[in-house]
Amino acid sequence: MPLYDIRCSHCEGIFEKFLNMQALHGQVACPYCKTDTVAAPLLTGGRVGLQVTERWRPRNGAEQLAGQGAAGPGAHAGAARSSVLHNCKGHSCSICLT
Repeated sequence: MPLYDIRCSHCEGIFEKFLNMQALHGQVACPYCKTDTVAAPLLTGGRVGLQVTERWRPRNGAEQLAGQGAAGPGAHAGAARSSVLHNCKGHSCSICLT
């Protein structure tokens, strides 16, 4: 059932109403003035355009793999490997710098 914008012919109030096709151009109750008005749908804007002004780009390989805000071993700029998901033992690891 579609949602229509309807303007009351008595109080000029605009309200939304779910109506099936058979109920169009029939009588509906206005929620503002409580009188019956013709259910004639308004012509409203058709398309909305969005404009992206800034796009996220990874700062390093870790963010490229794991997404924005990646942290942990291998996420700093001087890391030898660009992987956040490494399995090291901590002994002379080039990623952890230990």
